Amino acid sequence: MEIKLCCLPMNLIFITAFVLIFTCVDANRRKHKCKLNEEWMECGGCELKCGQSEFTPCTLQCRPAGCYCPPYNGFRRNFDGKCIPKSQCPKDPIKYVNVTKSSEKYLNATRST
Repeated sequence: MEIKLCCLPMNLIFITAFVLIFTCVDANRRKHKCKLNEEWMECGGCELKCGQSEFTPCTLQCRPAGCYCPPYNGFRRNFDGKCIPKSQCPKDPIKYVNVTKSSEKYLNATRST
């Protein structure tokens, strides 16, 4: 078996570059730890909350890099801030909204009239 010495350095360079590229990509993924069901995005998009439909308007602008709840995979952000499957969203989301004291006074005043 004959090994061509001229090709050996080129193969070694190719293999080394290949290993370095995949090591860097893997290290970049591990650097960003997101919570369950969230995805790291360099250019974040719109998130949907429980109760919002897929047709909710969204501007096509790049949001800061971070962990996002991907609506295209069927996930929604619940009222506790967790990224959950749409099927686990409460059926009546208005019951789970945090009401402030001033909002509560307003709601009570409008109910009594």
